[in-house]
Amino acid sequence: MKKTLLVPSLLGGLIVCSAAAPALAQDSTPPPAAPMSPPPASGGSSMGGGAIGIGATTFLAPSTGNVPLPVTGAEFVYDMPVFHIEGVLGFAHVSPAMGNSTTAVSFGVAGWYHLAKGNMADFSVGGSAGLNYLSAGGAAGSSTGFTLEPGAEARVFLSPNFALSARVGFAITFGDNNADTNILLNGQTTGGLAFTYFFR
Repeated sequence: MKKTLLVPSLLGGLIVCSAAAPALAQDSTPPPAAPMSPPPASGGSSMGGGAIGIGATTFLAPSTGNVPLPVTGAEFVYDMPVFHIEGVLGFAHVSPAMGNSTTAVSFGVAGWYHLAKGNMADFSVGGSAGLNYLSAGGAAGSSTGFTLEPGAEARVFLSPNFALSARVGFAITFGDNNADTNILLNGQTTGGLAFTYFFR
């Protein structure tokens, strides 16, 4: 009688152990690793990326007897990660009630290499060249002045879309009609800051 009960008991125990073995093996596997979070965005400069900007600026050369208006006007900027280029166009026309009318047109281009960049600012070296044409009419006639301005430019970005800038450097001016040649060291902060709004 004891032998008869012993065989089924052993068979039952074997079945229970074999059924529990896969469950234990499954439970012993390590849990899957948690997905890695993406790296944080770099805190680099907010400039660059081929942005186009529009604003206003003025060159370093002041008014002279031969060129009564500095090169100043609306500014177009094309901003790249390593450099940016600028174009300036200004226009003024005065028609007094008495006397001859006066027209002034100024045009300039500039190129700047980004020597140093921060989170919200950059410092560039380069230069600009400008032309100012004045037509006064009558005996005064017309005159053309030129300016070359090697120097540096600093920009501070108050937001990714808006920047203030200022220049410092040498201004070399000359022109027609026996105009004097002037060389001076000047800073744009004395004549007002420039600004640019970027469309990003």
